[in-house]
Amino acid sequence: MMTLSKLAKLAHVSLSTASKAFSMSSEVNEDTREMIFDIARENGCFKKFYNAKYPKLVVAVICPEFKSRYYSSLVSGIQQSLSQMGCEICVASTDFSPKKHEELYDYYNNYSNVDGIILVDCVNDDMAENNVPVVTKGKSNGKMVSVSSNTSAGIKLALDYFLSKNIKDIGFVGESHTQPRLQIFREYLIENHIKVNEDYIAVSNGRMEVGGYEAAESMIKRNAVPRAILCAYDCMAIGVIRCLLDRGLRVPEDVAVIGINNNRESEFLNPSLSSVDLCSEKIGEEMSKAILNKIMGVETPSEIIIEPRLILRKSSEI
Repeated sequence: MMTLSKLAKLAHVSLSTASKAFSMSSEVNEDTREMIFDIARENGCFKKFYNAKYPKLVVAVICPEFKSRYYSSLVSGIQQSLSQMGCEICVASTDFSPKKHEELYDYYNNYSNVDGIILVDCVNDDMAENNVPVVTKGKSNGKMVSVSSNTSAGIKLALDYFLSKNIKDIGFVGESHTQPRLQIFREYLIENHIKVNEDYIAVSNGRMEVGGYEAAESMIKRNAVPRAILCAYDCMAIGVIRCLLDRGLRVPEDVAVIGINNNRESEFLNPSLSSVDLCSEKIGEEMSKAILNKIMGVETPSEIIIEPRLILRKSSEI
């Protein structure tokens, strides 16, 4: 694939000069510009790099949804980082549909004029970079640059905290999109020779705060409330805590609760919510750097992993 860096080498100019030529910068004289353009036309990549009508690079961001605070904050972080680098973004949502994901990827990869694509979760292991540089969040399929948070390590941090307090009655609250986190939860308890009590696991049909409330209510109705609950994400944890308090249980005195994602409002709740910080802002920053490097032809690591942190607050004080 022809990159701007390769084209600059063919034209015997610097990468900066090639970039400025295509953005119609006055710093590049006309003879040099036309020479670069001629080489680009010969190599069939003039349209790919020519951006005179709109001098900024444009990156397409394909995201599962915007409803959850995690994804909205991640996209916001990407936008902020790329804006600081002089780029713009266009954003599309798949609503968790693999078919829609592939359709959008095909459109941006083959029919639009975007300079790069960021996939916020790659749903197809066979998906590979084609006409446009691509960076994906999540586990690498070996065909694209990936940036991911070590979610498994984050879940283990939360469980290790509970175990350090000699709590073994640990429950999990999640929903249909959080099955991978539930699987990590199960496996880690088994590794630590802790029996997985299925009564302490509630997978709600609802999502966000409503889903968390319904899950906690189902635990209470079947008289299966654990001493501690790990929630698949913070919004569900908020619903769990509201339900527990409504039913006369105390948090954390009766039930300790930890969420995942460390949403901004978590520290302002009552009680303030302990959470596994997956560092979404850092992920957005690293994805932005990676896609810009790929667009400019700069060598980029194939996999970047961000380590999580456990942020302890009132909801888990034991």
